[in-house]
Amino acid sequence: MIVQMLEGYRASMFDGLPGVHWLRPGWRGLRLYGRKAKIAIIDGNMLEKAEMIRRADELLTLLTGILETDENSTLGPALMNIYSALRTTLLRANINDDLTALDEYDNALVTLDGHMMQGIENEQAA
Repeated sequence: MIVQMLEGYRASMFDGLPGVHWLRPGWRGLRLYGRKAKIAIIDGNMLEKAEMIRRADELLTLLTGILETDENSTLGPALMNIYSALRTTLLRANINDDLTALDEYDNALVTLDGHMMQGIENEQAA
């Protein structure tokens, strides 16, 4: 019953079953917040840095909430692990004003997006 409710909620949210393509705008938003946090650190604007990292954290929470994590799913749990690593990297960037951590964060998102889109293209070609 609960699984059916969740599937119905996701379907209504996405006007159909969600796919990886629905996650791409979220990943782009995460990258934007990371870039803005990096600029804020460089400019010495700690309030802006904290705000951008807070926004990224909230978006990660939202993206985690829409994942399918039932026992038959593989993508949802994998993305949960990736999102946890991204969140940890953001924490390190926030605590230490670590520009390298923000570069790693951005590179991880670029890689994630590239791998997921390559997988979709391979499925469509088959």
